[in-house]
Amino acid sequence: MRSALIFVVLVLVVDVSVCQVFGKGKCPAVTVQQTFDLQKYLGDWYEVLKFYVGFEDNTKCTKANYQLKEDGHIRVDNKGLSLKDEGKVIEAVGDAYIPDKSEPAKLLVKFAEGIPYGNYWVLDTDYTNYTLIYSCKEVLGLTHAEFCWILSRERTLAPETQQKLYQKLTGFGVKTDNFLKTEQTGC
Repeated sequence: MRSALIFVVLVLVVDVSVCQVFGKGKCPAVTVQQTFDLQKYLGDWYEVLKFYVGFEDNTKCTKANYQLKEDGHIRVDNKGLSLKDEGKVIEAVGDAYIPDKSEPAKLLVKFAEGIPYGNYWVLDTDYTNYTLIYSCKEVLGLTHAEFCWILSRERTLAPETQQKLYQKLTGFGVKTDNFLKTEQTGC
């Protein structure tokens, strides 16, 4: 039994280790956008700010494209340019869906077969300018790993919009000093 528990803890630690934003205790209690229209959300979004995640390390010009598939799921196509191999496109194609139609802003997403879906929660969007995405995974109630992105329909975002989204996150107890700016020049 003890070895099984150690194995589970090891799997959880490895699962969240691609994320560098850890916190003590449980995930902050956040609320998603109450009304969410997937059709308005589809299309291109540029990454403006993010919490550090290993799978996006050394990239710039990161862009996500969301397209509805015939089965009702969403094709998620993330692309960025490598900072190490100049001009090389780094791409990750994933699958997302809304598991509970009564909470359409709580999506699940994954980027590889054999791994579980992770949370992709839309905390706020106006569909034409910005979106605020959050995900958090708890590890045995002792610690948690957070992911957060601010995307825009353009490669930049107005400072007042960024400040509004920071205030929303701060109200939930999410530390906005974890954000890193995504380079969106020379794309």
